[in-house]
Amino acid sequence: MKAWKQITLCCLVAAAGLLTGCKSSRGVTGKSPSAGSLNRTERVERVLAQAPQTECINAKMRFSLQLGEKDFSIGGNFRMKKDDVIQLSLVGFGIIEGGRIEFTRDSVLLVDRLHHQYISVAYNDVAFLRESQVDFYTLQALFWNELILPGLQHVTPAEARHFDISREGDSVVLTGDGNRRLAYRFFTSLVTGLLERTEISSRSDYRLDWTYGDFVDLGGAKYPAQMRIELFGLRTSAVMTLSLNRIGTDSGWATRTQVSKRYERVDPAKLIDRLMKM
Repeated sequence: MKAWKQITLCCLVAAAGLLTGCKSSRGVTGKSPSAGSLNRTERVERVLAQAPQTECINAKMRFSLQLGEKDFSIGGNFRMKKDDVIQLSLVGFGIIEGGRIEFTRDSVLLVDRLHHQYISVAYNDVAFLRESQVDFYTLQALFWNELILPGLQHVTPAEARHFDISREGDSVVLTGDGNRRLAYRFFTSLVTGLLERTEISSRSDYRLDWTYGDFVDLGGAKYPAQMRIELFGLRTSAVMTLSLNRIGTDSGWATRTQVSKRYERVDPAKLIDRLMKM
């Protein structure tokens, strides 16, 4: 039971760390020239056309975290409702929910059921997120396997002009208009057109790579059953992996988590400090 509590806490802390310390790496790159015969409008349209058009996505999940030399893994449930909510429930022994991560349009909720504590953070209250124009729709695009443009809820074919296109090996890279804090690069398959990796970088020494794999059919489109989220530039390496199965489009689930009045609200830094003492 103690090991399971540590796993749940570490997964929640990883999410809290993304909110309070995510900065991303590599210097902001300049726009690259057009890649010869590659057509950026056609490429953007092809990527957009392959994203599921369903209202909901749900699945069973295996959440794994590598934090330095520590390696944790826990089961759970993965649920999303378009333009509304993203939920990741961490479930031990197949029946007991130890924690929950919930992204809504205004805020992020992390619930530690094992210690009866929770964190609730508004995007606008986190300076880095506010200044970088990172909000719910940015996170939704990452989980939904979609393109991102800061300040926009959705990328449509009309925004193709905001991307430069280049060729790197077997990938066609779309470099999107970023902002003064962040730059976005999207690696798409030369053959299938699927978005296989999103790279977010800034002027500091950090980088976030979100890699997609094991695409499955879903609602007439493709959706990744594997997501690998890697943070570069930290003192301790951090890699999170979401492995999904039984992926469906059911909508019969509660889209908001009710937190008991008996739970203590804590600062994200307190939870991170607890992890560092393990």
